Formats: sequence, C-alpha cells, structure tokens
Amino acid sequence: MRAVLDGDLITLARAVMLWPEERRVERLHRLFDQVHAADRYCKRLRRVHPCWGNGAILSMALRMPRARAGPGDPRYLSALGCVCAGLATWQSMRQPVNRNDRTPLPLSAEKPMC
Repeated sequence: MRAVLDGDLITLARAVMLWPEERRVERLHRLFDQVHAADRYCKRLRRVHPCWGNGAILSMALRMPRARAGPGDPRYLSALGCVCAGLATWQSMRQPVNRNDRTPLPLSAEKPMC
C-alpha cells in the first residue's frame, strides 16, 4: 500500500459514513487488502489495477459514494476514528514475519472499536 496521507483518511471517512456501523471494520480490512493488492499489481505490471486503482487509499475512496460532512459532524468524526483505528489494526496484522524470530504469534488481533 502506498503511503497514507490525511486526504486518504478524510475521503475514506466520508465513504465509511454511508456504511452500516456493524460492518465497518470488516469492510475496511477488505478495502485495505484490495488497496495493498492494487499497489503490488501496479509495481509488478506498471499499470493501474482496473478495479482497485493505483494502490493509494484515495484512488479507491474516490470510486465510492461519499457523504457530505463538515469538520464538526459527529458522524464524520466517528467514521474518521474508525478508519484510523481500522488502518492501525490492519497494519499491525500485516507486519512482515521474520522467519528467524522465535516469539509466538498472537492468537487473535483486537478489533478496533467503532
């Protein structure tokens, strides 16, 4: 996945506002997987993925319907918090594994609170 900028988070939060709250975490993780796959696709084939964009969250978020929101809207702030927490969780689950490391892997990852 490409570097995540504030514009990525803001645009994705406006899309997440339209999603049902109980499915946000699952959908965010699937979206981050698709963005990561699109980035690998672009690096390998040197062209944009036809459905998932160029590997930036912004390119994926701009293809979705988005809600209008002001900076003080509580629904927007909740969605933005969910996006940030979901991204942090997704990144912690996707850390590369050092094959020489003997530390046990966690049995389950915590789900972000949304």
